[in-house]
Amino acid sequence: MAVCEIWDVKGRLDHPIDYAENPEKTANPKYTDADLQAMGDVMKYAINGDKTERQFFVTGVNCDPATARDEMMMAKAQWNDQSEIVCYHGFQSFKHGEVTPEQAHEVGVKLAEKMWGGRFQVIVATHLNTDCLHNHFVVNSVSYIDGKHYHDNKKNLRLLRQRSDELCREYSLSVIEHPSGRKKPY
Repeated sequence: MAVCEIWDVKGRLDHPIDYAENPEKTANPKYTDADLQAMGDVMKYAINGDKTERQFFVTGVNCDPATARDEMMMAKAQWNDQSEIVCYHGFQSFKHGEVTPEQAHEVGVKLAEKMWGGRFQVIVATHLNTDCLHNHFVVNSVSYIDGKHYHDNKKNLRLLRQRSDELCREYSLSVIEHPSGRKKPY
């Protein structure tokens, strides 16, 4: 039973991205520091980059998580976007004990791709720091493809929940069969 919600963010784009990508919330608890160090050493050697020493559940859709803020700001500049809404922050929360961190993240990335992947830049970050695993989505308010805005309205919220439910069924996860229809029905 995945619960979804989304809201607009005004002000600074880096705040919701920093919150979503917080290493204290996205680190995989299955790995020891030694495992993470070994994996980090291999990654550093293989790609010759300066990677972190932990495995994070953070993925960029149409952007690189390391440079997402700059990429989103470039899209805004390219389309001369002056909107006070800088991005949208959403979440998808799963029933306690129903998914693994890997499954939650995979479902979240697929949801972001289905919902926004054709036109928008999105950060998907799976937080593991609570009893209920949950994904955060940071969606650029302006499309990098055509400069048009995403609109947070009832129709798009229903679509987000519908697509989340479809993915949950695909993964044999529970869904809320009779939602109340209120903004926060869960």
